[in-house]
Amino acid sequence: MRVHERGVLKESEYYFFTPSNLAKSLFFYLICTGKFFCDNNYDVKRAKHNSFLLMYIIKGQGTVCYNDKVYPAKENDLVIINCYYPHQYYTKTGWTTLWFHYDGNTSKELFDLVYDRLGCVIPLSNHLVIQKYLNIILENARLSSSLAEPLVSCYIQRILSELLLLSSDFILPIKEEGNPILDAITFIETNYKKQLDLKMIASYVNISPFHFARTFKKNTGYSPYEYVTKTRINQAKILLKKTDLRIKEIAIESGFSSVSNFIINFRNNVGVTPSEFKNTPF
Repeated sequence: MRVHERGVLKESEYYFFTPSNLAKSLFFYLICTGKFFCDNNYDVKRAKHNSFLLMYIIKGQGTVCYNDKVYPAKENDLVIINCYYPHQYYTKTGWTTLWFHYDGNTSKELFDLVYDRLGCVIPLSNHLVIQKYLNIILENARLSSSLAEPLVSCYIQRILSELLLLSSDFILPIKEEGNPILDAITFIETNYKKQLDLKMIASYVNISPFHFARTFKKNTGYSPYEYVTKTRINQAKILLKKTDLRIKEIAIESGFSSVSNFIINFRNNVGVTPSEFKNTPF
């Protein structure tokens, strides 16, 4: 489909799709996709657009404004925007982009994970897998106005998953020495039976509590408190399955302050009580 928009050159193309109710309830779904050749007049500014945007810059450079920040964007960068919030992107020199708007499923949650770790302009460094799926989505759109929605959902999810894996913060460097977050994890996993708190763990790795809490969350996806609780629950699971200890004894051995605290935390995190977990066959 030819494009008639300011700054978009005539060789550009885009395609629109209307998702089924099934796709809206279960999948990531495609709203539109295209390939734009733009001159220096291209400027998109919106207060809101009901979708999420992935835009790969094949050639050229421009600027992205999002969340009160301004990001330069250049060739081989990927732009990701939650368009439900005010945003703008433009080029003063011209660019060529491959893009799609999508929504559905856990779009916001995955966007937030990617944005928190990488921002909204992400250098791809010739990441061939992401480029491959961007092209597959466009090729499918060219061939048919009726897409296989479960398959397209898989393509979108694969791209988002690859973006998460680009972040060195998402997967900890297991063998790296002198990493304070790894030191903190080791400390927690060694001392989970003690009454640990944020101040104690931060002091162990010689970082201020505020900075430590932010850095720990960024690297692991858990707050320090959540990680301590997770460690204790994992230990409790082992004791529930491998020993005949009573619930009260398991609570103490796992580092919980009381039986009630143990049961509440276990149920909130696992979805069943400790007794139900113990009696469930695997």
